[in-house]
Formats: sequence, C-alpha cells, structure tokens
Amino acid sequence: MRGVVRFVLRLVAVVVVCGAGFATYASWRYHRVPRAERACEGCQTPVSIGDYILDYHDTRHPDTLPPVILVHGGPGHSALSFKNGFDFLAGERRVVMYDQRGSGRSQSRDRAGDYSVDNLVEELETLRREVVRADRVVLVGHSFGAAIVQRYAIAYPAHVDRMALVGGVRLNNGTPSHLLWRLVGPMLWSTVLGLPPATSDAADDWFNRVPDSTRLFEPARTDLLKETGVVRFATWRDVSMSAPGPAREEELRALEMPMSFFYGAADSPYTSKPVGDYLCGLVPHCRSVEFARSGHWPFLEEPDAFAKAFRDFLTWTPAN
Repeated sequence: MRGVVRFVLRLVAVVVVCGAGFATYASWRYHRVPRAERACEGCQTPVSIGDYILDYHDTRHPDTLPPVILVHGGPGHSALSFKNGFDFLAGERRVVMYDQRGSGRSQSRDRAGDYSVDNLVEELETLRREVVRADRVVLVGHSFGAAIVQRYAIAYPAHVDRMALVGGVRLNNGTPSHLLWRLVGPMLWSTVLGLPPATSDAADDWFNRVPDSTRLFEPARTDLLKETGVVRFATWRDVSMSAPGPAREEELRALEMPMSFFYGAADSPYTSKPVGDYLCGLVPHCRSVEFARSGHWPFLEEPDAFAKAFRDFLTWTPAN
C-alpha cells in the first residue's frame, strides 16, 4: 500500500513539475514577441493623442445630441471591425470611430508600459476632451472594448450620457487575480492557439489565421468578417494581461447612466447572456437584449434588428 502511495505522489510531482515547466516555456514564447514600431498606416484622418498618432473617423453630423463613440475590441483590433454596422445612424447622430494605440492602423511603439486597459481609458478621455470636444458622449464597447467603456464610466461618469456593451466582456475579463493570470494565461492560450513565432509581423500573421467565423451564428457567412481589419498580437497580449484584477462591483452599482447589453444567442458565454445577467444585476439602469440569430457581431449579423434596438436604446428613459 505504501508503495502505491509513493508512486502516486511521485506521479503527481512529475505532473506538477512538467506543468510548471510548460507554463514557463509558454509564457516565454508569448512574451518574447516584441512590440512593433509602426507609423499610422493609411490613416485617413490622423489625430495626435499623447505620443501616438491614431486613425480617426468622424461623421461630424452637426447635431446637438451627445455623439456616439465606438470603442473596438480585440484588444488590438480596429474600428474596421464595426464595418458598416452603424451606418444606420448616418444623418441622425455624430458617430466617432478610432483605432486605439498599437491597434489596427494606428501608430505602435515598442514601449511595454503603454499598453494597458487603464491607459486605453485615459486615451479615450483625451480623445473625448481634445478631439471630439463633447461634454457628454454615448459609448459603445464591442467585445473587449466593453472593459474599456465600463472602466471609463467609473472614472468619468459625468461625461457618459449612456453606454452600450455589445458582446462585451466583464470589466476584469472575468479574472480576479493578475498574478495567477500572468502565470497560467499563456499556457491556457497555447492550448487553444498554439505558440506564436518570434517576430512581431510573423506573430500578427499567425494570430490572424485563427478563424473568428466560429463565433458567427452561421459560420459559413465569412463574408461578414472580410475587410474588418487585423488584430495586433503584441497589443492583444499586453492589454489582455493588464485586465485581471478586482471586479469593482460597488463602483458599477454606483453608476447612474442608462446601460444596455446587446448579445448574440450563439456567442461565447464569456461575452453573452451570462455577462449581461451579471452586469444588469449590478448596474441600476441596465437592460439586456438578445439577438436570436447572431453570434459575436449582431450589428453585422442582424443589422435591421440591431438598428431598431440601438435606436430604442438611444431614447430609452429607465423608470426610477
């Protein structure tokens, strides 16, 4: 009997050592990819925010209503991911889109400390104050952009007229421990994605070969995701690593602006109904809206239904 116990203990020790070794190796492979030094590539209307030149798009509709700012996800993706999903607002509202630092077409620098979710919150505030120049705005956060929008609403509630999260993540991406995620995150990523090549450009190419079409209600409709930009691997890695931490539930409970959570029934549970139920259980004036034939992009998959729901959101006055 003692021999069996010793064998089991040795086996457990071997598994632990091998697991720790692979976790260390995966972490090294993920973190060795450098951040690229890139100019603002093909930027039609570049704007300067701090030390970065960002790609910026603005319909400049001359109304007096709070403008709508679209905050893309990824992290590291692009405003191109919205494609034509908000064209229905043309002639109705001012709509602003931009690529965050190190994302899409915007400038990228090889500076590690610049790529965090909190820095992206401050970037959004500078954009609102110095470029959009609106006292109050409507924020739309898609996917990881929802984490930026929630944190912004906590930091600058007076400037948020209302906010919409579309296929959004939780504020901390559902991970409470920053240290634990830094240790095991790359290992978990590697089981799904594999291990990235060493250079920035090669890692971008490798990362963007992962098919997103599996998150569509109809995976065959890959045409919906054409020309929606690329995700920058190093930005995705660094900002993702910065997200874990406290859930900040008491701060979410203190928010007073209207909030809607839009999600596709076929989306991942990490960006759909469970997240909407969780957030609407915290934020006082929150409602959750499901799109039965959508996955992660209801504004592309069910454009008419989404346009109607979003217009309703813009005029919705919650009951006290």
